[in-house]
Amino acid sequence: MTANLLSQLVQPVHLMLHFEPMDQIHREFLTLCAALAEADQSTYLGRLDALIAHTVLHFEQENQWMHVYDFPSAGCHRREHDAVLGVLRDVRKCTLEGNFEVGVRLAQELPKWFSHHVDTMDASLAKFLLETDAVATATP
Repeated sequence: MTANLLSQLVQPVHLMLHFEPMDQIHREFLTLCAALAEADQSTYLGRLDALIAHTVLHFEQENQWMHVYDFPSAGCHRREHDAVLGVLRDVRKCTLEGNFEVGVRLAQELPKWFSHHVDTMDASLAKFLLETDAVATATP
């Protein structure tokens, strides 16, 4: 893992959405991605499990906000969450079967996917939540 990639995993300004409950969850996700990127074969599975556990809660929180506030693009957003969780679980299975290379690839690609997801889907959700004054009641 290069220092350059690790530096990209801290929450860059463009990933801050100014909806603090979401920004907090995103900082936690990025921290877990950085830990996964630094893992070796002996620590990878434990770090992947931590990332999966966090991601389940992370996505459940966003899904709840979308449901409670009747977010118009909720279906598409939820489907992307489901697809990513499926990939994480598939990578876990491959790693258990001895295919560590797919795990390395996940650690490289997940931050890129996340940056795009935040820039598009989460930015739209955060803007919607801020406009509906969800800040007062939203908690991670």
